[in-house]
Amino acid sequence: MSLTAGTRLGPYEILALIGAGGMGEVYKARDARLDREVAIKILGESFSERFETEAHAIAALNHPHICAIHDVGPDYLVMEYIAGETLDARIQRGPLPPNEALAIAIELAGALSAAHRKGIVHRDLKPGNIMLTDTGAKLVDFGLAKYQKPVPADEGTRTISLIGAPQVVGTLPYMSPEQLEGKEATARSDIFAFGAVLYEMVTGRRAFRRQTAIGLEGGAREEPGPLHEFVKDVPEELERIVRHCLRKRPEERYASVAHIEQELQECRSLVTGAPDAINHRLLIRQIKRPSVAILVLLVLLALGSLLAWWSHRVSRARWARDQALPRIAQLIDQEKVAEAYALAVEAERYIPNDPILRKYWPDISWDASIATTPSGVSVFHRNYNATGRAWQFIGRSPIEKHRFPLVDSEWKFELKGHATVQRATFPDNPLQVTMIEEGKAPFGMVHVEFAGSVSRQGRPVRLYGVPGYEGMSAVPLRDYWIDSYEITNRQFKEFLDKRGYQKREYWKQEFRKDGHALSWEEAMALFRDRTGRPGPATWVESEYPRGENDFPVTGVSWFEAAAYAEFAGKMLPTVYHWVIAASLPNSASIIPASNFGGLGPAPAGKYRGMSSFGAYDMAGNVKEWCWNEANSGKRYVMGGAWDEPTYMFNDADARSPFERTANLGFRTAKYFPNDGGIKAEIL
Repeated sequence: MSLTAGTRLGPYEILALIGAGGMGEVYKARDARLDREVAIKILGESFSERFETEAHAIAALNHPHICAIHDVGPDYLVMEYIAGETLDARIQRGPLPPNEALAIAIELAGALSAAHRKGIVHRDLKPGNIMLTDTGAKLVDFGLAKYQKPVPADEGTRTISLIGAPQVVGTLPYMSPEQLEGKEATARSDIFAFGAVLYEMVTGRRAFRRQTAIGLEGGAREEPGPLHEFVKDVPEELERIVRHCLRKRPEERYASVAHIEQELQECRSLVTGAPDAINHRLLIRQIKRPSVAILVLLVLLALGSLLAWWSHRVSRARWARDQALPRIAQLIDQEKVAEAYALAVEAERYIPNDPILRKYWPDISWDASIATTPSGVSVFHRNYNATGRAWQFIGRSPIEKHRFPLVDSEWKFELKGHATVQRATFPDNPLQVTMIEEGKAPFGMVHVEFAGSVSRQGRPVRLYGVPGYEGMSAVPLRDYWIDSYEITNRQFKEFLDKRGYQKREYWKQEFRKDGHALSWEEAMALFRDRTGRPGPATWVESEYPRGENDFPVTGVSWFEAAAYAEFAGKMLPTVYHWVIAASLPNSASIIPASNFGGLGPAPAGKYRGMSSFGAYDMAGNVKEWCWNEANSGKRYVMGGAWDEPTYMFNDADARSPFERTANLGFRTAKYFPNDGGIKAEIL
């Protein structure tokens, strides 16, 4: 389908068409949630099955020279937007100098090696699928990729039909002989294509001139001309690498791309004249006098290794002082703390005692000691706003004075026989965790440790400085549990199916509307769906919309929410419990990661906005009923909804307990005295 500027796909606004081909179209778009530019790929209907292949392939990879995936829609793929030009466009302007070609080839080899380690074969490596940017080369378009590792039979090698030819996939000038013959593509098929791309970079012409599927057998025997016929003074080592990649028999090519990457590094050292160009293998070849061969070899090996190591250290130290330190200062000024921290960690490897670097650490890091009783709890960390958000194993407790980036952080604590705990900290926030034995932790709930200390259990709490709470008295609080997510359609359907609307024992609160008490029958007549049957106002014939099992239930009154909580053996949270669990003081960090300004409610946990205690969607998505009564018989409803301003996360709101609009939902809480456990505290 063709899209015009301004068209919206979920949270993405189409800006412009980037490119189009037989398999589909690629658009530049803006992500309204994170205010960033992305690329959206839309395949034609006949190629829609390749979404799954490409999404799985890219999602399995995390490499600086591979295009990153951000999101997958029902009929589109959202990827990193890469500003730059394709390698194909660069080659159109003429051959690349050997040093420039080697730099790109080394980055490409690293990306391809990472894919192969994950068992992914690209199968369509060509200059048009390589982007050149200010930060280096990027490998894109995994639409034809396949997994070498075992996969279900119906997800094996996918093919496209070439008229009058075997079933093959790829782009003809870069396909290996085995692909042209319709055989299975392997990692060594990518190596053949890599050699063809490297040949084209250096010479400015394709290694093979195949344009059609006719004569595939003859194309498989085609031999490219030597590099030195087209390029003057081409390094012999580079010529040898290309020849080795383009061997006709797969078993005669390199065994891995990692081996190619190493030899390209050595070749580049020779081209640039760097001290580490003393290559051991070349040195052995040049030794002609057997009588002195061993002595010369040993001496040169030792000198070469020492010189290469020293040169590398000096070069990296110079980089750290001349480039890294100024960039760190720039990133600090731009408030890009995570990037500054990562660069500082790298620079510290080469200039550990540099006074300027020491001055930067307080601006980008904080030290924490993690102690547990008993010891041995596995501790993991990741940045709250990090793309991809992979967990980093920190160690097993106790951990003394470990340095972390001064950014919003997520933590995970694991101990055998105990429920896994997740928490979030924001700069300068304390963190205390109690590990609870499996079986004692209520399913789907998070443990809120009030005030961060057992010694303060039961002390009165007043909600200071929160709009809408003025005049509320202080109350004593203890540790409690609250749902990780809002109650979903699937959960509420169980209440309805078990005749929750017919059992009076769940409806314990007096029905009072406009100052008058209602009978049971009068009240139940108000709690009907669109077809007059018992159920939320947004349902039809006592059923929620198809495919929305995990969406939060909406269109429920306070009375229905309270009845469900009674059915589940829990309660609606009080305003006090809700506010503490929601981490309102950290709203500046939580709101951008939550569902505000969207097109409607989202499935539980789709957005990554998490409170300090591990509860999701307390900001935005749907408003949540709380237990407390406000003025004029209204009940508090908290957190704001997807269709409200973001400040509603912090402000108290109150509605008639009979209101059943499409943005009203709830979560439940469970209260009991702290029964002990394993304490894990970040000091």
